[in-house]
Amino acid sequence: MIFLKEKFNQKLILGIDFGTTYSLISTIENNHAVLLSDNNKRYLLPSIIHCGKNDFTIGWDAVNKVLQDPKNTIVSVKRLIGRSIDFIKKEFPILPYTIEQDKNGDLFFYTDSGRISSTQVVSKILKYLKKRASSLYNTQIDMTVITVPAYFNNIQRSLIKNAATIGGVNLVRLLNEPTSAAVAYGLERNKKGIVIVYDLGGGTFDVSVLNLNKGLFEVLATSGDSNLGGDDFDIILANYIYKKANLLHHQYNDSFHALLLAVAKETKIKLTYHETVEVNVLNWNGIVTRNEFNLIIKNLVKKTLLICTKIFKEIDLNIKEIKEVIMVGGSTRVPLVYNEVKNFFLKNPLISINPDQVVAIGAALQCSMLASSNKKNQIILLDVVPLSLGIEVIGGFVEKIIFRNSHIPISKTKEFTTSRDNQTGIVVHILQGESELVKNCVSLSRFVLKNILPRKAGTIRILVTFQIDTDGLISITAHEKSSNKQKTIQIDRSWLDYTNNFKMIKNDFNYLKNDYYFRIKEEKKIESKNVLDLLASALKQDSHLISIQELKKIKLNQEKLQKSIDEDDFYSIKLNLKKLDEVTKNFFSLRLKNAINDSINNQKNETK
Repeated sequence: MIFLKEKFNQKLILGIDFGTTYSLISTIENNHAVLLSDNNKRYLLPSIIHCGKNDFTIGWDAVNKVLQDPKNTIVSVKRLIGRSIDFIKKEFPILPYTIEQDKNGDLFFYTDSGRISSTQVVSKILKYLKKRASSLYNTQIDMTVITVPAYFNNIQRSLIKNAATIGGVNLVRLLNEPTSAAVAYGLERNKKGIVIVYDLGGGTFDVSVLNLNKGLFEVLATSGDSNLGGDDFDIILANYIYKKANLLHHQYNDSFHALLLAVAKETKIKLTYHETVEVNVLNWNGIVTRNEFNLIIKNLVKKTLLICTKIFKEIDLNIKEIKEVIMVGGSTRVPLVYNEVKNFFLKNPLISINPDQVVAIGAALQCSMLASSNKKNQIILLDVVPLSLGIEVIGGFVEKIIFRNSHIPISKTKEFTTSRDNQTGIVVHILQGESELVKNCVSLSRFVLKNILPRKAGTIRILVTFQIDTDGLISITAHEKSSNKQKTIQIDRSWLDYTNNFKMIKNDFNYLKNDYYFRIKEEKKIESKNVLDLLASALKQDSHLISIQELKKIKLNQEKLQKSIDEDDFYSIKLNLKKLDEVTKNFFSLRLKNAINDSINNQKNETK
């Protein structure tokens, strides 16, 4: 990689890899991707910010503050953006920060600098990287591409976009990290076949299945865990050292926790290159071996491969069909990770580009392609939706409009109607997830379409359209045809129950079959109840049209159907609904004839 030593006068485009542990920035110089370093030739910027009383310290200058002032030093913010307080308390029970969430769902840290949001933290890191570029180039920054994990949800992507705006970064595209890695390896040129991108970073794990065909990037599927990465290796190793050094008697406060994590991180890095490492913490000196480290992290590594296995089954992919495997993220340097991935995929992964740098390089190359007027340089990205999207319908069910792993950008419309007579408004409740049941999905937002014309139930036409742009951001429009009422919203962070996407998919698929059966049964019960209500009203008005014998037969079948509903017997409900339909055909036929005759007579009277 080339480090720039002088200023250049040219139009500047940037690629930023905003990482959990480290962030990087790159540009294009003489048609080559170049990483931009600081004055000490360090291209990695620790994603750390210290919030002091009078100023903010970012990057390397803030590293020592992690031990000195942990309560005011925010690290790994990428793991926290788009998370609820409840999630953070559960997953990170001993964070040193004082945090809260406002009514709009934004996460705030209470620091010596005051109240600062997670979005502001990200914006300051992005602005710092932009300043690094400005100090090297005597020109205006034109365009920037920022990478995000493929499995970042809509809210997390929105937060990154907001942070870029606050930081004064002209963001033109959010690029999924796996796609960026493939671009960095030049796989968009003349490469055909299935490529796997295994991305294990500091705080997230992603696996993406790409189908490449000479410049066409088709994402077949993506999965991952936005709460699994190298930080977890540090935590589990810190806990191991804590017990091995017999430090149980030591008071476990924020500073001690930060010290243990720092020692663990240093030990992990050394174990990448050495079989044994001497560890010094407080008054304890000891040895930690690579075999010990492998043993305690093995389940975490296996978890990543389990995610790979599940996604391959989902799209019916045989490992033998895979042409290349790209390893991305600093955590892939851990020898056990490399060996397990190699054995799992039965081939040597591509590691010729530094795994810390590969995503930033791809981002700059993609930004260059977007800026280029030469269409031959363009690549076509066919990304996918990580989770299905839909709305709530009667009965507490989800009607899916856009399905998981659909390609984006995408626009889909479905028609709905009212469930009650004279309804003048409808609630559109937007949901994310694979379950058939509202209670098992994530609520993204809800809004009310008001002032629609009062009509009989089922006669109003309401078109609901979901649109997802190239950055994976969602907008929803509800349009009522007859009154021409329309409302459009974009998903924001205020309505999200910030659930881990991978856990959602795992839980959804575990219960999908049961949810489906439950939905079918409940819909049949709703249909039966509606039939009984309609029949009761009709008999009250027109029972005189049929014989007492026929009326008794109808009432007997009414009772049987009601009993089936009360007993929650699906097959009995289906059977008795069909029988009731058969015994009421004559009655409803007579009602129709009677209504027609009444209408004709009324017209004759009006003519006279």
